[in-house]
Amino acid sequence: MKKTTKNFLVTIAFVLAAVIVFSFTMKGSFNQQSTKDGIVGSWVSDSDSNSIWVFSLDGKCKRYYASKLLNTSDFIITNTSCGNKIDSEYEYLKLIKSTGKIYCYAINGITQVGNDTYLSIEYNGNPTPMLFKKQ
Repeated sequence: MKKTTKNFLVTIAFVLAAVIVFSFTMKGSFNQQSTKDGIVGSWVSDSDSNSIWVFSLDGKCKRYYASKLLNTSDFIITNTSCGNKIDSEYEYLKLIKSTGKIYCYAINGITQVGNDTYLSIEYNGNPTPMLFKKQ
């Protein structure tokens, strides 16, 4: 394996580990308002830099791919799980389409690592976290 590829993989593993560790130690310490404020901005997918999610203060999430708008949803941050049960330990990001379809993500955490901010979420039923870096 090339040295640059190995360094990149080590860096990604370190960042992901930091996000996960931080999210477990900070569960429940953010209130809904601070998480909503923290999520506002542009987030670039760690696995595909063409994928960008933009959250705005008016509760809209715009998803882009290769600079093209894919869709716009309303979003809420809630302690109601994807199964609609009250959960005092975790927070959830719910994207609501104009059709009423809801996409639910468990929020693992919003983490500051040096000068960079990362968002880790898990789609309902998929245990593999999605990692984003704030632009």
